[in-house]
Parts: sequence; C-alpha cells; structure tokens
Amino acid sequence: MEKRGEILRLNKKASLEISIQAIVIVVLAMTLLGLGLTFIRKQFGGLSSIQEEISEQVKQKILDDLIENDKKLSFSRTELEIDKGKSEVLTIGIRNKKDVELRYKMRFNPISDPDGVIFDIESPKKWFQLQSYGAQDYKLPPAESDVRNIRITIPSTISKSGSYFLTFEIVDTVDNSVYASKDFFIVVRG
Repeated sequence: MEKRGEILRLNKKASLEISIQAIVIVVLAMTLLGLGLTFIRKQFGGLSSIQEEISEQVKQKILDDLIENDKKLSFSRTELEIDKGKSEVLTIGIRNKKDVELRYKMRFNPISDPDGVIFDIESPKKWFQLQSYGAQDYKLPPAESDVRNIRITIPSTISKSGSYFLTFEIVDTVDNSVYASKDFFIVVRG
C-alpha cells in the first residue's frame, strides 16, 4: 500500500512538473512571437520610409534636370516594362519657361504598336490614370516647376505583347499648341 501511495504522490508531482513546464513553454513562445512581430513591423516600417525617400529623390532629380539642362519637360524614365494586368508609376516634371502662367493638359499620343501599326487612340486612355485623362487643366506660374505622377495600368486583356511607341505631350490650353513633347516607350510583357 505504501508503494501505491508513493506512486500516486510521484504521479501528482510529475503531472505538476509537466504543467509548470507547459506554462513556461507557452510564456516563452508568446514572448518570442511578440518579439518576432515587433521585428517584422519595424522592418516593414523601414521599407515605407525608404520608398518615400526614393520617391523624393526621383522628384528632386527631375527638378534638377529641368533647371540644369534648361528643359520644359523631364521624365524619370523614357521606357517602362509592364506585365499585362500590372501597373507602374511614371514621374514627370514640367517647367514653365514662359513669362505668363502656363495652363496645360497632359496627353499621350499613340504612334505604333509592336507590329509598327498606329494603334487605336482610345486604348491608351484606359492605360493612363490621370484625373479625367486629357480633360484635367493644370496651372503653372511663370518660371515655376511641377512634378506629377501618372499611373500606367496595362489591361490583362491587351492582345499584343511588345513595344508600344507613344509621345507624351504638354498642351498649352490657351492656344491649343504643344508646349513640350517627348518620345515614350511601353514594353508590354506577358
């Protein structure tokens, strides 16, 4: 009988030790999980600040290019590679070299598709997410510069992959003339 009582006491003591060990393991696991989540949050927080810093650097580079090279229009890049169904942001800079306020619209004019054929003027309007594409009137005081972002989204339904050649134009809405223009390529992949 004594052995049986001793065995029961040992079983109770063993189960108590197992319970304490389980609690310690759970507390350690929760602590490590919290530390891990904090680390990941800090890493992603750093990424967004890096992205903002890069965006500011691109804008500053474009502004510097406008002034140093005495340009009316400057791009961050003149060729974009975009997969079907995806989008990219194009940063452009405009400088008013006139003595009066510049009232302008931005537009892309299609020149040729991958087969060298002029493509439908309506298609590019769906690609470029400007506020009311082609209808928005912007103002720029004399000797001032402005940097704008344009999101270009290639529909997944586009039939041809390859290089699309366009011109980007700044149109002076006072006399409806082209104030500045630049060639532009979009390479559609997929």
